[in-house]
Amino acid sequence: MTADADQFRQSMDDALNALRELRANRPAAPDVETCGEATAADGLIAVVAAPGGRIQAITVAPQALRQGSAYLAEQMTLAVNAALDDLQARMVAEAPDAPNPAVLLERLEDVQQQSVRQMQSFLSALTSAQARAARPAD
Repeated sequence: MTADADQFRQSMDDALNALRELRANRPAAPDVETCGEATAADGLIAVVAAPGGRIQAITVAPQALRQGSAYLAEQMTLAVNAALDDLQARMVAEAPDAPNPAVLLERLEDVQQQSVRQMQSFLSALTSAQARAARPAD
């Protein structure tokens, strides 16, 4: 086996092992779903974010409504974004051993680039062999 083939096999093995690790470290389905929570407007607005970027609940105290629509919209935006950030932090904390998706993507891109180079090399060799076979024998 050539050095390129060995390198390709190693890259593919690394990527597959990372995927296996990701699957193995996936946390078991909890009895209670992880949610992110945040407040804004001095606690007058509360938001609960569920996995998948879904907003599960928004609670607005009547006092917040007296502040005007621009203030209310700004504070709701702050609360929603903070709840989503909290959710993300909690999900990462629950699966600390999971491989970094960015590293996994980088490995898979390397494998893809190597496979393209290998295929180009293979096709070039095949084309050369075909051309030699098509030439009349001297």
